[in-house]
Amino acid sequence: MPMQQKAIVIHSPGSGRSSKLGEAIEWLRLAGMEFVDVLPISALDGLPPQGPVWQKQGIQLAIAAGGDGLVGGVTSHIVSSGLPLGILPLGTANDVARTLGISMDIEQAAATIMQGKATSIDIGVAQPAEQEPHHISDPHKPVLPTDAQSYFVHALTIGINVKFAKFATDKQLRKKYGNLTYAAAVAKALQSYTPIEVDLDFEGVAIYDQGVNGKPGEEPRILNKTVHVSSKVAQVTIVNSPVFWGALRASVPGVNLHDRLLDIVIIEADHLANLVYKILRFFRRSTIQKADYAGWYKQFPELFSAERSHIPGIHHIQAQGITIHCRGQQAEATLDGEIRGQTPIHARVANECLNVIVP
Repeated sequence: MPMQQKAIVIHSPGSGRSSKLGEAIEWLRLAGMEFVDVLPISALDGLPPQGPVWQKQGIQLAIAAGGDGLVGGVTSHIVSSGLPLGILPLGTANDVARTLGISMDIEQAAATIMQGKATSIDIGVAQPAEQEPHHISDPHKPVLPTDAQSYFVHALTIGINVKFAKFATDKQLRKKYGNLTYAAAVAKALQSYTPIEVDLDFEGVAIYDQGVNGKPGEEPRILNKTVHVSSKVAQVTIVNSPVFWGALRASVPGVNLHDRLLDIVIIEADHLANLVYKILRFFRRSTIQKADYAGWYKQFPELFSAERSHIPGIHHIQAQGITIHCRGQQAEATLDGEIRGQTPIHARVANECLNVIVP
């Protein structure tokens, strides 16, 4: 990156490490960065994408100073303009920054913004969804317009993670548990877990034909028909970037930021203890296991050659898009860890890519 840059900083006052924002800005200023403005993300609520506006002001770089939710929110403002994004990981998990190899050390992260390179990565887009997060318990929250859309960089989720997001962003819980807020939120979300009946319509499913020695081939072929799945689930996660759980760095195997595919993980409903065991097994797998043509695959044979995990009760499918309907209810959806969407919801690989500064 050139040494002289005009930048705007968007930050989240509620981020886990927001107290380090001043230190980061001062370091960047001394390194030659010129700041046109420093705004809280709430200042953008209700506004159309601001990337083109910022470019007219001579801004060359947008800096997201916060966690994954902030990264997703800023992305929705800049992606159509092509304005590059720098990340100061001031959140609690910072899974997007970890995926991109950006240091959790603030000075090193700032150095990446000044000295790193821009790279284009895939992102997802969801509809209906919004840039501004809302509270799951808000009884006055309006139904989103069907044409409202927003982007996500990390993941879109329905199910257990929505309740986790509710607890993890609760101010009283944060005050009570501090650095242990995420652990407390996970425990509370699991305690209140209830299965959801869903209808899933997959578009552009990636099929991996058997290659040499019966192993899946490297390059998939894309199925040119919609695949319909009905199931009772604990969670559906549409993954764009693979790292989860912050410092624990659990990673979804096989996720690629440049393959023009979303990785969709379906966790079937089960007893709580079984769910925890299967989720841990899913993240820990090091090789693709052999699938048994039974159960799920007998119901949905088109997905047999698309399966990437082969762990009973957890399914990993790659596709270009998916529509999620929840039977008998309208369910909330998180985008990048914040509640910003609702079912029925459609998600796909965005036509646009995000230009982001990496080491």
